Amino acid sequence: MYRIYHICPLLLIFILLLTSCSMKSVVDRNDPSLVKDTFKQEKQQGEILYNQALQQLGETYPEALELYQQARTAEAMGELDNAILIYHKAMQNAPEDGLLLTALGMAYLREEDIIPARRYLRKAVNLDPDYYKSRLGLGYIYLQNKQIKQAVTQLETSLLLLPTLEGTFLLGEAVKLQGNSLRARQLYQIVIQADKDGKLGKAAKSSLRSLSK
Repeated sequence: MYRIYHICPLLLIFILLLTSCSMKSVVDRNDPSLVKDTFKQEKQQGEILYNQALQQLGETYPEALELYQQARTAEAMGELDNAILIYHKAMQNAPEDGLLLTALGMAYLREEDIIPARRYLRKAVNLDPDYYKSRLGLGYIYLQNKQIKQAVTQLETSLLLLPTLEGTFLLGEAVKLQGNSLRARQLYQIVIQADKDGKLGKAAKSSLRSLSK
């Protein structure tokens, strides 16, 4: 459903950096404003893909789309239990839709119900391996469960599909647990450059400081 074949040049450099431990600090090579703008562009690309998925769902399963939108509204209001029920109803109409599976898995994840979250996100990845968000959610679950090798695999793939601040930070956390401090430092620096005063930027600063202790 979701296929991304274009990655802008700066983020392609980032991806190469993620796989190399011999590179110098990203901070020495990139302008922070360019990093921030690049992630903003990728976020916009993600929104385009999301809208395309919604359109496809509506064309194929209009009733499922209506239920999906109701579930999203319930989530926005903090009614996670109700949202999950509605997502399940939507899936009765479209049981193999990657967007619905991912939304359901992420809703369970927000409710901290890990077992069903992992089940639906795994199914989403198996059904549609080219959607970055399901791999991002699954990578987070593996990270929380200390299944670090699996977390790295899912997070790296998510970043290759669509580089995100969340994925970059989580991959930093994962490789730090692997003992790869240099790579973790590079990833944290990228996040700090792009989100200096934001939640992820502050978390990356904290994690970076922990590497120096």
